[in-house]
Amino acid sequence: MDIRTRLSLALVFVSLLSMMLLGTFAYYTSSDLLQEISLRQLDALAESKRRDLNKVYDGWEDNLRLVREIEQLRYAIRSYVENDDPQGLRTIQNTIRAITVAVKEIDKLIIFDANGEEIASFGRSKVSHSKVPVGDDVTYVGTFLSEDGPRVVMNTGVYLENLPIGGIELIMDASDVFDVTGDYTGLGKTGEAFVVMDVGEKIVVLNPLRHEVDGFFGEQIQESASGDFKTVLTQDEEIATKAQKDYRGEWVWLATRYLEKMDWGLVVKVDVSEEGKRALVLRESLFDIAVALSAFAIIGGALLGFYLARPIHELAVVVERMRHGESGLRAEVKGDDEIAYLSESLNEFLEHLEQEQRDKNA
Repeated sequence: MDIRTRLSLALVFVSLLSMMLLGTFAYYTSSDLLQEISLRQLDALAESKRRDLNKVYDGWEDNLRLVREIEQLRYAIRSYVENDDPQGLRTIQNTIRAITVAVKEIDKLIIFDANGEEIASFGRSKVSHSKVPVGDDVTYVGTFLSEDGPRVVMNTGVYLENLPIGGIELIMDASDVFDVTGDYTGLGKTGEAFVVMDVGEKIVVLNPLRHEVDGFFGEQIQESASGDFKTVLTQDEEIATKAQKDYRGEWVWLATRYLEKMDWGLVVKVDVSEEGKRALVLRESLFDIAVALSAFAIIGGALLGFYLARPIHELAVVVERMRHGESGLRAEVKGDDEIAYLSESLNEFLEHLEQEQRDKNA
């Protein structure tokens, strides 16, 4: 086996060994890498959905503030409270009826006096006035579940000429939340987002669940679910660093957020099995890349070996031809490396031999 073949084989072996080591490292670290990517994506989605849910709540507050600022309604409230004016009562009733009909998200409007006693109400909800003390601005009262879905209750004081004259309680249809939780962009085929709240000692889901046939809300999280579904209401924001069991008993990656304004918890999750499929696809891609790189390494190593060994081979050819009696031979000198030095030395030796031969013939 000549030096060109040995050098080519050595380069091919070193290249293949490097590819194998690199491929093995990438193969076994791909799962950890995908897990980190998935958790970061879940965290970003959770933060995005939290902002969207807070915007929904801010919209509810704005609705209540707009109602509170209707001047005709405020004067009617004072007229009825101070003078027991029937016309004032009719104005209140007509106004809140018109508002409730115009704004479909408003489930019920309740007007009450400064003592908390109900004056008038209009809407679909059968819920009565909560009589929760009011403040200068909008106050969140709570969330309850009706047959039609979750309802958010909030109130605010009503003032005229800087004097308190009563208050307004607003019951909002909270199904706008579904638009946020029902957007599965970035969650694959198994991921979902849902909002939970604490009802007594139970953790209850407020929106339809992706994996339930009926997708019904108000479902209680099973006791078998992991602690993360229960601690989501502890005001901690976290990304799970290990897989957790969800309400179906499936292992999932998840990120949580606490929604302070509503005292809700947000869970964004995706099945570990789906991430496993992504890891398999990545590993197959890495294998294909490794095969392609190995083929390139074999061809490249062979060509590089022949290229590097060619000057040595040419020297060997010159020596072999000289050994068979040829004269006037010279090695080609290229560059200034060790091979060039050997070529120059061989040429000087051949020149010396030829000169001795000429002197002897003379």
